[in-house]
Amino acid sequence: MARSFYDLNHISPSYPLSRFFTSWFLPSHLFVAYRALLALYASLVIIISNALTPSAAGSRFSYFTWLTYWGITCYMLVSLGHTYSYWRTGRAWLESWPRWLQFLHVLFYSTIVVLPWTVTAVYWGVLFDGFETKYDAWSNISVHALNSVIAFLEIIVTRASPMPWIHIPWFIGILGGYLGIAYITHTTQGFYTYSFLDAQTKGTGVTAGYCVGIVAGTVILFCIVKGLVWLRLWVTETKLGLKGKFSPRDISGGEATVGPEGEKINV
Repeated sequence: MARSFYDLNHISPSYPLSRFFTSWFLPSHLFVAYRALLALYASLVIIISNALTPSAAGSRFSYFTWLTYWGITCYMLVSLGHTYSYWRTGRAWLESWPRWLQFLHVLFYSTIVVLPWTVTAVYWGVLFDGFETKYDAWSNISVHALNSVIAFLEIIVTRASPMPWIHIPWFIGILGGYLGIAYITHTTQGFYTYSFLDAQTKGTGVTAGYCVGIVAGTVILFCIVKGLVWLRLWVTETKLGLKGKFSPRDISGGEATVGPEGEKINV
């Protein structure tokens, strides 16, 4: 017998990745609207920034801030597609992707809930020296503060499981790769994207200390975010019994439930 939308309240789709395109309290259509709103705002920040300061559009790709913000924007657009397809058909695009793309999507989620906090901490703690114009204030608040708001919402609103520890080496690789981009930028364009990367001015020890400190801080943030995700699962699912809101077109309802770590549990 087919289950109604409300009967699915406490039964998860059998596919573990369903946690990335469903919410524990927003029905599917509202979850689509939520992700559409975030995707729209993030896209507008990029479009308006490039339109108002076109001369800086190309150089923005040398900054970790903007690379991270582009990552947030692209993740929200891709996730919007997965969430919409799930709402409309009961099956998300993500479910039919190859395993390696599914892994990259999970890693993508990890980056957009962790790296914005690194960007925010470094900017306000090390780089901030005031705003020159109203546009400057809006732009910097959007990419250095609201970025972390989006990250926090993705931690709290979704049903995503805690990120696997194996993602930490990937984060170290991402940060190391960016360091290469920063010094390539200096070699080819003659400027340092961030002043603390200038070893000639700051000193080799200070620059190395900043780099190691940022990597260590990001790993710590990873652990904190992983803990927050676990706490959200414990509160919403274990204590409150809120297993999630699912598409009325999802026909997998009675086949399995998905545990807090994303594992499949037959019922």
